[in-house]
Amino acid sequence: MTTKSPAATQWAAAGSALGVLALGLLAVLLGRPGELAHVSALPWWVFTVGFALAEAGGLNLSLRGRRYPISLVGLPLAAGLYLTDPLSLLVGRLTGGLLVSAGHRRQTPASLLAGAFSMIAGTALAELLFRVLVLQYEVLSYPGRVLTLAVVGLAVLVEVGLKVLVHRVGAGHRREAGGLLARALVIGVLGAAVGLIPAMWLVHDEPLVTGAVLGPGLVLGYWAFASLSERHDRLRRLYRLSDDLAHAPDPARAIPLVLEQSADLLRARYAELMLTDALPAQRSTSGRRLWVLRDGRITGPRTPAPDLLFPLAGAALVRGSDPDEASFLRGRGIDQAVRVPLRIDEQVIGHLVVGDRRGGERGFAPADPDLLQTVADRTAVALGNGHLLERLQFEARHDELTGLPNRLDFRAQLDECVDDLISGGRQCAVMLLDFNGFKAINDTLGHHAGDQLLSALAGRFGKVAGKGVTIARLGGDEFAVLAPGMGDGAARALARRLMSAFDEPVRLDANELRIGGSLGVAVGPEQGTTGAELLRRADVAMYVAKSGGGGYRMFTRSMDLPAEQVHTLATALAEALKEGRIGIAVQPVVDLVSGQVHALEALARWNHPELGEVPPEDFFAAAERSGLVVELSRCVLDQALAGARQWLDAGQRVRVAINLAPGWLADPSLPEQITTALAVHDLPPELLVLEVNEADVIDEPDTAHGVLAALTRLREIGVRLSVDDFGTGYSSLTFLNRLPVDQIKIHQSFVQELRSAGRDRAVVQSIIDLGRNLGLEVVAEGVADALTRIELKRMGCRFGQGYYFTAPMAVGELAWQASGRLQGFGPWTTRLLPNGFPPVPAQPTDTGDRLRSPLDAPLDTRLDTLAECSTPTTARPPSAP
Repeated sequence: MTTKSPAATQWAAAGSALGVLALGLLAVLLGRPGELAHVSALPWWVFTVGFALAEAGGLNLSLRGRRYPISLVGLPLAAGLYLTDPLSLLVGRLTGGLLVSAGHRRQTPASLLAGAFSMIAGTALAELLFRVLVLQYEVLSYPGRVLTLAVVGLAVLVEVGLKVLVHRVGAGHRREAGGLLARALVIGVLGAAVGLIPAMWLVHDEPLVTGAVLGPGLVLGYWAFASLSERHDRLRRLYRLSDDLAHAPDPARAIPLVLEQSADLLRARYAELMLTDALPAQRSTSGRRLWVLRDGRITGPRTPAPDLLFPLAGAALVRGSDPDEASFLRGRGIDQAVRVPLRIDEQVIGHLVVGDRRGGERGFAPADPDLLQTVADRTAVALGNGHLLERLQFEARHDELTGLPNRLDFRAQLDECVDDLISGGRQCAVMLLDFNGFKAINDTLGHHAGDQLLSALAGRFGKVAGKGVTIARLGGDEFAVLAPGMGDGAARALARRLMSAFDEPVRLDANELRIGGSLGVAVGPEQGTTGAELLRRADVAMYVAKSGGGGYRMFTRSMDLPAEQVHTLATALAEALKEGRIGIAVQPVVDLVSGQVHALEALARWNHPELGEVPPEDFFAAAERSGLVVELSRCVLDQALAGARQWLDAGQRVRVAINLAPGWLADPSLPEQITTALAVHDLPPELLVLEVNEADVIDEPDTAHGVLAALTRLREIGVRLSVDDFGTGYSSLTFLNRLPVDQIKIHQSFVQELRSAGRDRAVVQSIIDLGRNLGLEVVAEGVADALTRIELKRMGCRFGQGYYFTAPMAVGELAWQASGRLQGFGPWTTRLLPNGFPPVPAQPTDTGDRLRSPLDAPLDTRLDTLAECSTPTTARPPSAP
């Protein structure tokens, strides 16, 4: 399908106009036919009146927002073919038609010009066909009469068809346009039949009494039909609007309907609806709101500018006759408008405005304000009912006291959000919060005080939570939190902010109330893939926090163990500790440049005679809940230091690292215990690395100061400190400033997504740069393949740890080469690396090589080989390390 250029379209229009003018000139120049010379010619003004009356009483049909008058112009046209000359008929047609179009229909100059050309074409065509076809027979003979009806009907059809053609009716409206043209043809023939009555009387002097009665009756009947049809069309549109409003009670859906159908009803380009803050049953007073439809496009709601406001005195036409009206129209960019108020129970709640006629009409009729007022009345009722329904729906899904979502709404949001996020590979945090001591406040000060406390704290939660976080009240003093897209670190930060809401007392009348809270956090998909599962596990973590005196707790798998299983494990663990059946495994931290072992991290292992290998998180949870965590940690420390002493005696100076459990961190005598253990094994303090998690220090505000002081004392005696899982906390920079650490370990969740080139890569690079600038060792945890190791080295990371190098191994499996390397380990062997990997020559080493700063030696790229990258590693982490 080809589209004509604008220039071609203009030439086609100009050619058509010239053709029409030539056709009209030809009809005028031919003069009056000789066959009618004996018939007296009526003057042009008679036909001007006739055409004006016919046009004014026509039937108006709408097509694509334009009104096409289908009138009885066939009546004066048929009579004029016999009773006047072509020039008088053409002048009468143009004068009468244009007077009605300009004065009654208020059409634009462009529409008047198009209408004039169509009138010339129809009248000239009728004159020419009248000469060629009708006058071949005797004047007003029966064949001539029939042909006259056909000629006039065709002329009316051409006249209306040209108007439709000018407006370019699309393919989707062709059927509607066909119906309009069919009506034009029928009405044209009907008008011609009536117009022949005076012609037969004046030409043949026929006493047509029946026709004289029937003709005016047909005309009056047609005008009555046209009027009823117009009213019926408006009523049909009003009924459709009422029906649509009844099926769209939501104001968000009702308002666009009102704007679109109001503009369609009055054939306008512009419509606006403004609501004040006085709408009954609305739950907020957000001020005035404005919606605007302009050329089919709806915008809003928005706050209207002051110059758009106008006093509402009633329905009226606004034509700009005074300064206020002129300002009203100018602010909207329209020429004329109909403005009506929206009222509910005599209270004005806004207004409805329709402006700028389309379809070639210049203004509005005096009856249009009444029509639009009917629309406004129906709209006001619908909006009032819609807001009442909205209020009921809001109350059904929100807590009456705090205004927060209730349990029903939260569960709906939870299920939908978790399904969408987890299916899309994103994380989601769910939290449960319960007050500590709330029942005592209700019992002593009454439920009114309890309600005030709940409202005050709910407001604080909303302020500290931030955007995108949903907080709901499930009932009583229990609140739930939904945080889409939050992983472990962000969830910890949010939990701390929520707990900070309890820092300040709540003032109630003359009382200051202090209350605490317990918060449980579960993060999906690691800890659940459904809303119900995450909510249940957050509940478990919340009760663990409550049993520990408050604060917040992140869910761990061990929390979900049945109470009897935890008790059984605790009992068996106590016996295992007493009998010395708790062992350790070690996993190396490797220098990514030289391939040497930089340190060995000691990990607790327990092989139960009946249960087999017990997961560390399970027996550590049992130890925490039974008070055995300090004894278990001492056991791991003792074995790690014994191993380091053994290796030192064998000439291998290697560091050992252990994790400090939160329960041991809180022990004030921790520095003395560490110092004593080092003395027992006669081990230099610099060979011990203590790994701490920043959350374990900062999350306990009551003990944080003492913990930081104890760790500082340990650093002063020479023990090295490492921050584990760096990057997942909330205040890492603050933590590094407060604690003199030597090393940071990048959490494996960032390292394992390193090759995705997303935000995780930027986080890893930032941590590496931070460590380099602060002179700290940087260790990447979770290195699982050669490409990750190579990429880390290229980014400037010096040390790595993970299953790519080796899984945790028993101390007895370690064997050292004379060079100081582990036998069967490292890139110079073939046990853990691809076949064909070229060996790296041994480098000179001394006892201090592994303790030098990672910045002492330049990065080496000799290990970056194609074979290493293309062959998968054979060492993979088990499901539960």
